Amino acid sequence: MNKKLVPIIASLIVLILLLDKFYFLSVEERMEKQSLKEYEYIKNKNLEDTSIIKLGYLSIFIADFDTEKSEEILDRVIEIQKENGEISDNVNSKLSTGLCVFSLIYGYEKTGKEKYKEAALKGGDFLIAEIEEWKATNEIKITEISKNARHEGDPKSSLECYYWTSPNDLGIMALGLGALAPYNTKYSDYARELGDALYSMQLKNGGWYDGYTQIPVRRDQSSWYVVMAMLGMWQCYKNLGDERYLESLLEAENWFLNMWDGGSVYDILAYEENYNTSLSEGRVETSEDLRFDYKRYEETNERDYAASSEYTYYYGEHSFLLAESLLINLGIKVDEEKLKLTFDHILKNRDEDPSNWFLLSLWLVRNRELEQKNV
Repeated sequence: MNKKLVPIIASLIVLILLLDKFYFLSVEERMEKQSLKEYEYIKNKNLEDTSIIKLGYLSIFIADFDTEKSEEILDRVIEIQKENGEISDNVNSKLSTGLCVFSLIYGYEKTGKEKYKEAALKGGDFLIAEIEEWKATNEIKITEISKNARHEGDPKSSLECYYWTSPNDLGIMALGLGALAPYNTKYSDYARELGDALYSMQLKNGGWYDGYTQIPVRRDQSSWYVVMAMLGMWQCYKNLGDERYLESLLEAENWFLNMWDGGSVYDILAYEENYNTSLSEGRVETSEDLRFDYKRYEETNERDYAASSEYTYYYGEHSFLLAESLLINLGIKVDEEKLKLTFDHILKNRDEDPSNWFLLSLWLVRNRELEQKNV
C-alpha cells in the first residue's frame, strides 16, 4: 500500500466512526445529547429578568441535572405566588399557573420538600376557583347537542361543548390539575372534566379550533393551540388512564403529520371563511390549500396567512417536536424520519436561546417510557 495513503485512510476511518457515533444515533438519543448541550448553555445564565412561564419550563428541564438550581427557580416561583394561589406576571394567569403547578409538583417529587407540594396544591385550588367562576358567568350552557359535538366540523357546536371555549387554556390547566390527580380526588375530578371537554371539542381532523365561539377570526387551527391541548390530554392520560385521551393524542398527532412539509411544519390551518375574507381584503398570500405560516403585522399585531416560509416564527416546527415528544414519553412509536428532519430543521434555524417547547421536548424524551406500547 502506498504509504502516503495510510494517514488519509486512517483519517477517513476516524471520520466514519465519528459520523456513526452521532449521525446514526436515533433521534431520541440525539435529543438526549442535545439536553446536555442546552444545560451547559443555560446553567450560568442570569435569570433575573426571566418571565414566570420561562422559569416554569426551566425548573422542569434543569431538575434532572442540577436539583439545587431547580430549587432556586422554584423558590422564586413561590415568592411570586399570590395568596389565592395565582402564579402570574402576565395577562393569562391560567396558563402560567397551570404550568407552574406542574413544575412545582415535579419539584416536590424530585426533592420531597413539602413547600413545593403546598404551593402546587394552592395553585391547583386557584385553577378550580377560576373554572367555577367561569361556569357561573359564562352564558354558554351545555346542551344535549353540544355534548355530542366531537368530530363535528361546525365551529359553534365544537366550541360550545363546555363553558370554557379556548382549548389552550383548558390544556394547560389540565396539565396542572392532572399532575395533582394522585394527591386528591378533587384535582382528579376537575382534570377529568377538562380532559373530557377537550375530547369533545376535538375536530374530525384531529385539531382544535383556537376559538372563542363568538369571534370567527379565532376559528383557525394553530399548531401552538393544538399542542397545548395535547399537553393536557397527555397528563390526563398518564394519571387518569382513560384510553379516550390516548385516542385523542393520536388523532392530534395525525393533524400534525398533515401539517408537516418535509422538515418544516405549517403553523396554521385556516378556517376557510376567514381565509376567503382575507383574500377579498388583500391581506393574505395565496396558497393552493389552507395551510400557512404565521405572519404578524407589527403595527396592528393582527394575524395573517403567509403561504411561504419567509415570515415563519417556527411555531409549527417546535409544536410538532413537542407533539411527537409527548407520544415518545408515553412509549408510543412515531415516524422517526419525519421527527429527524424537523429536529434538524430546528437546530439549523433556531435562536441561540432554546425555546420553552424545545426544552420541554428534550425533557419528555429524556424521561420517556422505554417499553413501547402497541397502539
